Amino acid sequence: MKRKIRRDYLRRRKDLSRDEWREKSILIQERILSGSFYKDARSLLVYAHFDREVMTDLIIGDALSSGKVLCLPFNDMEKRTIIPSVLSSPEEIDRKGSIPGPSFLRPFPAGDLDLVLLPGVAYDVHGNRIGMGGGFFDRFLKKVNSGIIRTALAFDFQVVEGFLPSDEWDEKVVMIVTEKRIIKVQV
Repeated sequence: MKRKIRRDYLRRRKDLSRDEWREKSILIQERILSGSFYKDARSLLVYAHFDREVMTDLIIGDALSSGKVLCLPFNDMEKRTIIPSVLSSPEEIDRKGSIPGPSFLRPFPAGDLDLVLLPGVAYDVHGNRIGMGGGFFDRFLKKVNSGIIRTALAFDFQVVEGFLPSDEWDEKVVMIVTEKRIIKVQV
C-alpha cells in the first residue's frame, strides 16, 4: 500500500510545472522563515531539495546569514541513517550524487538540534509520513530528543485528511507546513 501511495504522490509532485513548483516552494519557505519555531531555533537540520521536493534555498541562505548552526543530512549508507553535518556555505552542498548532501562530514550532535525540516512524499494530518522508503529519517528521528520540532515541508496536495498506513518503526512529524496552511499535529 505504501509503495502505491509513494508512486502516485511522486508522480503528482513530478507533474508540477517549474513555475508552480517555484511559487509554492517560496510560499512554504516564507511560512517557515516567519514562524517563531524557526526564529527561536539556534540549530536546525534541513535537506537540500531535489526532484521537485519543496525547495529549501531561502531557508539555507537565511539560516547561514542569521548565524544559526545549519546542518544538512549526511547519509550514512552503512547504518542507513542520517548524521547531521554542519554547513558553513551553500557552496558546500554536493549536488553531484542522486541525493544532495554536504561535501564532507562535520558531525553535529543530533540531540543539540532545535528544529528538523523534513522532506517526504505524503503526509496525513495526524503526523504520519511516507518518505522515499529507505527509513533513513525514521532511524535518525528515533535518536533525537522528543523536544525537537519535527516539521515537514509539503505541497498541500501531499497532505491527506484521513490516515496513511504506518508501521511501528515510522516516526511522526509534529508540524506540516504547506503553501496554504500550517498543520500542528496533536501528539
